[in-house]
Amino acid sequence: MPSDIKTCVFCIASPELTADILQQTEYEHPSVKEEGFMHLCQPHQVSEVVNAFYPEETDLKLLVIDVSLLNAELIYEGAVGDFNDDDLVSAFFSTESFPHLYGALNVDAIVDVVDVSRFNQKPIHPDTVAMLRHYRFERLPVEGTLFKSTWRAEQKSIDKGPAGTAMIGLYANEPESVSCFHKLDFDEVWHVYGGDTFTLYLLYPDGTTEDVVMGSNIAEGEQIQYVIPAGVWQAGCLNEGGRYALFGCTMAPGFTGTCFEAGLADELIKQYPNKTDIIKKLSVNEHETTMPQGFAN
Repeated sequence: MPSDIKTCVFCIASPELTADILQQTEYEHPSVKEEGFMHLCQPHQVSEVVNAFYPEETDLKLLVIDVSLLNAELIYEGAVGDFNDDDLVSAFFSTESFPHLYGALNVDAIVDVVDVSRFNQKPIHPDTVAMLRHYRFERLPVEGTLFKSTWRAEQKSIDKGPAGTAMIGLYANEPESVSCFHKLDFDEVWHVYGGDTFTLYLLYPDGTTEDVVMGSNIAEGEQIQYVIPAGVWQAGCLNEGGRYALFGCTMAPGFTGTCFEAGLADELIKQYPNKTDIIKKLSVNEHETTMPQGFAN
């Protein structure tokens, strides 16, 4: 992607401020009254800003803002103010152009919220931004996967959950969206909808493993649909070189938070040592193994 294409800018915020912003239609940062604009970042500037202004914060969020949706004027210009005594930091801020928003942030321009710790500081491709803008995904608890629930049956299963459910999901590297290793109480049907290839990594109870490449090129053995049996550890991510993968998952009985269990890396590595690298890569659940109480019930 050409370096001069700027698809998104970013706002660093605490979890509490993030929740407050997302409840509003417009958010005007106090700096708009004090300085005339709201301070934002380009992707490669995020870590420097965090280190300079939030050195003790460990749970920061990053609001991903689609510049094509902004109502107020966005201007890229030099930073203002004192930073600190670190010559390297001062040099960085004195030579960079930062995005300044001259007015309130219309909240519908926010197309994603990601943990700062999971952000790789790379620009988001226009194709991926288009997916974020159109589908308005949420982030799945524990895993952080971009998803959108599209159907929950009104009919109930024997255990009083929905008889069936369907969702759309998006894998991407910028912003990061993967599935961590987890297992479900019911079979899950995966569907390919568009974009690039991705791989499902399966760890079976008998100790065997399987890598399933999902995509539309059937001549190369890619699968457009695949059933993952209940009780199989599964994880997935975009294949190297891809921009995004748009997929769907269907379950009957339907998905609820109580049918989900995430795996712990150390325990899975003991059982499946031949998959150590991918287990480490996709154990992104920060030792959480269950969904929040009441999620998707």
